[in-house]
Amino acid sequence: MTESIPSSQARRDALWTALLLASGAVSLGYEAVWIRRLGLVLGGSAVASAIVVAAFMGGLAMGGALAKYLPRGARGPRSYAILEATAALWAFCFPWLLDAMPFANLGVAFLLLAPPATALGATWPLLAQGASPALASRLYAANTTGAVLGVAGSTFFVLPNLGVRGTEYALVGTGLLLAIVATHTTPLSEKAPAPAVASLASSPWVILAASAAAGFTALGLEVVWMRLAAVALGATVQTIGLVLATFLATMAVGAWIGRRWPNEPMSGLGYSLAALTFFSLVGCSLWGQLPYLVAEIYDIAGPAGMRWGAAVVATVLMGGAPIASGMAFSLAIRALGTQLESQAGPLYTANTAGGIAGSLLAGLWALPVLEVRGAVFLFAGVSALASLAVLRKPLPVLPALLVAVLVPAWDAKLYAVGIHLRVSDFSDTSPRAIRSFADEGWELRYYNHGTTGAVAVGQSTKTGNLWLSINGKVDASTGDDMPTQILSGTLPMAIHGVARDVLVVGLASGITAGAVLDSGADKLTVVELEPAVIEASRFFDDYSGAPLDDVRTTLIIEDARAVLRRGGDPYDVIISEPSNPWITGVSSLFTEEYWHIARRRLTDDGVFCQWVQLYGMGPDEFRGVIRTFNAVFPNAYLFETIPGSDVLLIGGRGTLPDMLPIQPVLSPNQVRALGGTGWLNTDDRPRVEWEAPKWLHYATATDNAALIEAARLTPP
Repeated sequence: MTESIPSSQARRDALWTALLLASGAVSLGYEAVWIRRLGLVLGGSAVASAIVVAAFMGGLAMGGALAKYLPRGARGPRSYAILEATAALWAFCFPWLLDAMPFANLGVAFLLLAPPATALGATWPLLAQGASPALASRLYAANTTGAVLGVAGSTFFVLPNLGVRGTEYALVGTGLLLAIVATHTTPLSEKAPAPAVASLASSPWVILAASAAAGFTALGLEVVWMRLAAVALGATVQTIGLVLATFLATMAVGAWIGRRWPNEPMSGLGYSLAALTFFSLVGCSLWGQLPYLVAEIYDIAGPAGMRWGAAVVATVLMGGAPIASGMAFSLAIRALGTQLESQAGPLYTANTAGGIAGSLLAGLWALPVLEVRGAVFLFAGVSALASLAVLRKPLPVLPALLVAVLVPAWDAKLYAVGIHLRVSDFSDTSPRAIRSFADEGWELRYYNHGTTGAVAVGQSTKTGNLWLSINGKVDASTGDDMPTQILSGTLPMAIHGVARDVLVVGLASGITAGAVLDSGADKLTVVELEPAVIEASRFFDDYSGAPLDDVRTTLIIEDARAVLRRGGDPYDVIISEPSNPWITGVSSLFTEEYWHIARRRLTDDGVFCQWVQLYGMGPDEFRGVIRTFNAVFPNAYLFETIPGSDVLLIGGRGTLPDMLPIQPVLSPNQVRALGGTGWLNTDDRPRVEWEAPKWLHYATATDNAALIEAARLTPP
């Protein structure tokens, strides 16, 4: 018979639960802002992104480890308040701390992230050491639930409406409020005697190892799921946010379940690890159905439903594995029983350290080398071994082995064609029509999951047209895209006249780089973020002239902003043709700050060329891009390379020579009229990144072309 809890204790426990929920939301908000700020400085390469995340998680792990060594008298509300206030004040100062650094590298990222993350990482262990296992698992579940609110709130409301700095102010205010409330809150209820646990382990080390395995598998799979979401749904900030929120939400559900069920926590821990193995493989076996599910969602809900349908697709692709992961941690808390006071910090550290290892291994090695199915098998295998270590019997993992046999190979053709982007063009969205579109009329020449995105090369069996796609988005071809690719190289070279040192941002097919060399450049630097694109570009050598083999060419595999920020000799011409600005990461190459950085790297008579597409952006976003470019390059010209589809913005020169491959459509005065007045697309408020994705399935190119035609009526 359960003893009733005094109402005063229940109120205190409820208040602390609410504090941990709010703390989880604030912590994920901090992480989102800090990763965004550091990404702008360090670049968006897979290595930089992975290590920035690992630095934050490493700080969390250190906080968990240090919490164990706090004296018993320093484990109360005031210590908790100090931790929350420390993180809040650090967040307030973060932009100035970043600017004060004499140089930016991954070591600097760790120095900036470790102190606040350590403070945040110590919050739950600090409280768990003074709580019963039941209350400690409740606090963990609440903290994870808060993380869901933090991700969803920052993605869909706070960041779009307040900007990066405004979001920091809101988070700082909330964090300080949490600290104030904590100082006026009585300590947690006295620990109730922990129930006797019929443990299968002779020491807590088995529980800690199992927790580390659960973190390793869950975070490794999270990276796989994020990459898969980008391929199946598009790499927009909303998609990434929804998938992460779904992951955390289902993990929180598991944490709440694990608080009370099953009755025997140690065996429950082993079975939850077996379930983690089983459900990760079930999800993997369903991945081949995702493009069909996307088409079905579009058919039912239309373009507006595509953004929210990502949550449905994410639930399918995860297969229930995060629920099992959340259960595992709650059950580990309960399994520690009376040892929780001394082992809460190490438990949290083990789980977080496992997560760091899993996420790094997935992004930097498992996905590029083992590909999707192999990566899932790796992480599922680790959780299976952990289950065997806890339960000491193989029967619970046998169902997972049966599912593993049924997991199909990765269907590269189905994902290379970008069903999620093309579905609005289909008159028939039936599975048969989708399959026909993916299979017929072309052959797959190359596919690589890459470190930042899946790169494919296909070729039409009818026309011979070669095309290159990244996450299903075609970024180059030997067909309709040829005018843009060639003119992006020849036009700025002709405008400059005597350009010798040229920078091209984005390799893709290499046709633009080849056009630059054909135009007489003495030195060409090509910056490309994704190594797989370099391999893929070789299929276009007959069209590009193999620019990477030219002795004048230097290839840099890195983020363009990071390269430009480092300084060096100025360029006569800079050509920036990354992918579309609605893609998170790529969007930072369409902001005012990026164009200022690039302008500082031009010679006095240098020319800057920016490719902009008319599709995939609403009129407000298109005009915002033009207006922002014009704010940095006041005497900008607009050229149409493919009428109604692609334009080039040319900045840096006040007048144009008479002999050019094509003539401008808009003069500087007309470009100013096109841009008009209003907001600018900045690092603090990247409105195009947030707003453009909602237009992906609408025919906006016609509207934006009409804006250009209207601007032509302005006196030149």
